[in-house]
Amino acid sequence: MLRSPIERKPEREYIYQVIFEEFLGLDYFVSYEEREDIEITGAGIGGSAGAQLIIADVLLRTEDAEWLEPASMPKLPLDEAVIPGFGAVPVLYGRPNRKGTFIHTDGDKITCGIDLFGACLFMLARYEELVVTERDQHDRFTAYSSVAYQAGFLDRPIVNEYVEILYACLHRLWPELRRKNREFRRLISHDVDAPFFVYGRSFLSVAKESAGDVLRRFDTESALKKAGMLRRGLRDLSADPFNTFESLMDLSERHGIRSSFYFITQETEPGMDGNYQMADPNIRSLLRQIHARGHEIGLHPAYQTYLNPERIRRQYDILRSTAEECGISQQVWGGRQHYLRWRAPDTWQHWEDAGLHYDSTLIYADLAGFRCGVCYEFPVFNLRTRQPLQLRERPLIVMDQTIVHQSYMGLTGEKALRTILHYYKQCAKYQGDFTLLWHNSQLMRSSDRELYQACLEKLSIHNPKKVSVQ
Repeated sequence: MLRSPIERKPEREYIYQVIFEEFLGLDYFVSYEEREDIEITGAGIGGSAGAQLIIADVLLRTEDAEWLEPASMPKLPLDEAVIPGFGAVPVLYGRPNRKGTFIHTDGDKITCGIDLFGACLFMLARYEELVVTERDQHDRFTAYSSVAYQAGFLDRPIVNEYVEILYACLHRLWPELRRKNREFRRLISHDVDAPFFVYGRSFLSVAKESAGDVLRRFDTESALKKAGMLRRGLRDLSADPFNTFESLMDLSERHGIRSSFYFITQETEPGMDGNYQMADPNIRSLLRQIHARGHEIGLHPAYQTYLNPERIRRQYDILRSTAEECGISQQVWGGRQHYLRWRAPDTWQHWEDAGLHYDSTLIYADLAGFRCGVCYEFPVFNLRTRQPLQLRERPLIVMDQTIVHQSYMGLTGEKALRTILHYYKQCAKYQGDFTLLWHNSQLMRSSDRELYQACLEKLSIHNPKKVSVQ
């Protein structure tokens, strides 16, 4: 049983449901009352009748005038709680005791000075993105603006750590308590920005790009592949350097993975969106092939959609009608915003209103890591309307461009692979979801192909069942 403060009840109902039901699979009952902390007792689950867990309550007690304002943001530098079995844990919100520590055990009473629930809400609902106004040239909230980057925990799933701390406290007081079993998932997806290199290009433009690869980018391998299209003719798609779909599906199937392919169904910004139409027989043939092999088809809403609910709805309608005309049926439909253009909570709400089931946009374009602080799929919350949504977020953890592009992390070879595996192991540790995006167009160079192949090989070798949760 939880005895909870009554302030901001919708937010509390949401975060209690996510942590206890979604993440831990525990039954609970909440009594709302006037109080300054959260008390958990274990009625009906064994243990001492007087056992209690007291948890600090900070963020959700914020005054209305400061809610979603800079004054309510975590204060940097963050405190750290040194907890046996967990090490040094960043404290977004909390109240240390008189000794300066955050966890104190006194017999059958544990006092936790970390605001576990408030901090989880902060990360999952993307609170800071409604407060901080800085954006990049694509109107994206950047990693460098985030508390996670500035406090040095972007590479850690901090929400998972908080959930484990909560469960460790609960289990210490009530040893008979049992959480639900989770199953680790490898979720590999491919944004189809350009299915075929030659689409929308003339002989002259292909020749110019090939020359640019040699003279400016010093990429002879890509230049030769593009120039080869001139020799064969632009209508021959069999050897098109972006036509890697069979190879991608072969690799996924070899490693027991069901890939997801997300399609742009309508152009909104010339030069930024896809160079294809869903009515194209080649695209429809590709959709049928993907579906026939058991892989997923999804939506990749175009560049100028993230703040436009009608465009998102229309593009989803085009995808569904095209799929139906191709004899394709799926129970679940999701996808990812093109260019990762997304705004909290508007884009989530637009996806919900359009009828989509899940989104997998949330990573920072500039740095890999845990934008939402978690490696679990979760139902989302609209901080403006104060309503939970049916839409679910599958946080993206690693994107190919983030890792290898010189404008972002710019990693190559073994360093790139080690970085990807770091995030994989973090997700496996908590039996979570490792979500990886690799574009079909990011396999032109042998170095990129080798990195992707090595990545899938390593994901198969590193058995997540051998890694236990704290």
